[in-house]
Amino acid sequence: MSKVKKATLIGVVGASALTAGYYTFVKPSIQTTTSNQKTQKTNQAENKESKNTTNNTTSSTKEGVTYKDGTYTGAVTKTNKGDFQVSVVVQGGKISNVNVLLQPDEEFSQSINKTALPKYVEEAIEAQSSDIALVSGASETFEGFKGSLQDALNKAK
Repeated sequence: MSKVKKATLIGVVGASALTAGYYTFVKPSIQTTTSNQKTQKTNQAENKESKNTTNNTTSSTKEGVTYKDGTYTGAVTKTNKGDFQVSVVVQGGKISNVNVLLQPDEEFSQSINKTALPKYVEEAIEAQSSDIALVSGASETFEGFKGSLQDALNKAK
């Protein structure tokens, strides 16, 4: 039995030495430099632009897209968790605010919406469209919010 314990101990020590070697020699050489980060960001932006211009089924962020000033209420969008409805405030041809008028009142949905809806509102204003990212765990909120938002934006065109 003592031979097995020694072999196990040597294996653990050997793995630790390998890990330490990785962090000492390999990892520093694969870290990105600031010029690489700039290139990666540029590539990501170009990919996002090309993705947005080829996707005709949803509104996409485009330079020069303007909306008619006013407040536009989207249609009630039904989801498995309940109904959603938003209104969009447009000032100076741009989305200035999104108000959630209707959302599920069930307690679990409310806890999810408390976190997800402010992010969806912020992203919609930033994107000036319904081209927003899904918050993990809030897919029903995403579908309801985005559906009503897109309807309101269609009315604002």
